[in-house]
Formats: sequence, C-alpha cells, structure tokens
Amino acid sequence: MAEAGTGFLEQLKSCIVWSWTYLWTVWFFIVLFLVYILRVPLKINDNLSTEIVC
Repeated sequence: MAEAGTGFLEQLKSCIVWSWTYLWTVWFFIVLFLVYILRVPLKINDNLSTEIVC
C-alpha cells in the first residue's frame, strides 16, 4: 500500500515538472507572437534600421 502512494507522488511530481515546461514554452510563444503583432505600433523595424544607418 505504501508503494502505491510513493508511485503516485512520483507521478504527481513528474506531471508538475512537465506542466511547468509546457507553461514556459507557451509563454515564450505568446511573447514572440505579441512582438510580431505589435511590431508596427512599436516600430521596431524603424528603430533598428535608423540605428544601423547612423
């Protein structure tokens, strides 16, 4: 009976670790998507091109 409880805890820990990994991956892609969408309002392209020219 105790072994089943230990296995459950290990499985729960593994699940938590994987959920954090997926959460960070999703967060990273959301940030990239927002930068892509907001590149025109933020004028990231213009700022980079003016710094390179100068």
